[in-house]
Amino acid sequence: AWFGDRQVFYRGPAYWLPGTRIAVRAALEGAPMGGGRYGDMDRAADVRVAKDRVELTVDNTTKMMSVFQGSRLLKTMPVSLGKPGTPSSSGTMVIMDKAEHMVFDTRNDPDPSNRYVAPVSYAQRLTWGGEFIHAAPWSEEDQGYRNVSHGCVNISWSNAEWLFAITHIGDPIVVRATEQRLEPGNGWTAWDVPWDQFLKRSALPHPDLIAAAASLRTAEEPIVKRGEK
Repeated sequence: AWFGDRQVFYRGPAYWLPGTRIAVRAALEGAPMGGGRYGDMDRAADVRVAKDRVELTVDNTTKMMSVFQGSRLLKTMPVSLGKPGTPSSSGTMVIMDKAEHMVFDTRNDPDPSNRYVAPVSYAQRLTWGGEFIHAAPWSEEDQGYRNVSHGCVNISWSNAEWLFAITHIGDPIVVRATEQRLEPGNGWTAWDVPWDQFLKRSALPHPDLIAAAASLRTAEEPIVKRGEK
C-alpha cells in the first residue's frame, strides 16, 4: 500500500507471528521511476520476527503504559505524554530505531518555545517527526498525572532501561486518547490503517480477490483437456 508518492508498505491483515521468517526482494534495477529515471539496483532483505515479540499500549486517559509479551502482561508503568501544544500521536506505531544515548536538537523548530538541545537515554523512535519513548528523569513527578513532554512518551530512568533491554525494532505500540491522530506515513504506519482501507491504497489485487476471480473463471470456462473438443 502506498503512503504518499514516495513510501510503500507491505503487510498482512494481522501482525506477523513470532518467529516468522520474511524474505523480500525488490527488483528495482532498470525499473522506470518516471521523469526519465530508473532504479539503480535490486535490493533484498531476510529477517525473522522475534519469538519473544513485545507489544506496548499507552493510554492517555490513565497515563499508563502496559507491556505485553505474547498475551502475558509483563509490567505497567506511568508515562507523561505530549502537553496540549505538542500532543503525542494516537495510533498504531512500531519501534523504528533504538539508541542508548542521543541528543535531541530542535533549534530549527519554527516555534521558539519548542527549541531546545537535550541529551536523552534509552531512546526508541516511533515517528519521523521526532516522537520517542525515552528516559525522562526530569518528569518523573508528572508521570502518571500530567502531560509535559514535547510529544514523546516519557518514562522513568529505571523503566526506560528495563524496556530498552526487552524491545525489538518492529515491536508495535498503540497510543490511545491523545488530542492528535497519527499522520499516515509519519513513521512505519502500515498497522495504523484498517485492513480494508489498507487494500484501497494498493495497486495490487488482494489474494482473496485473485482466488475469487480464479474460481469464477474456472466455473465459467472449464478446462479442456488435450484431445477434447
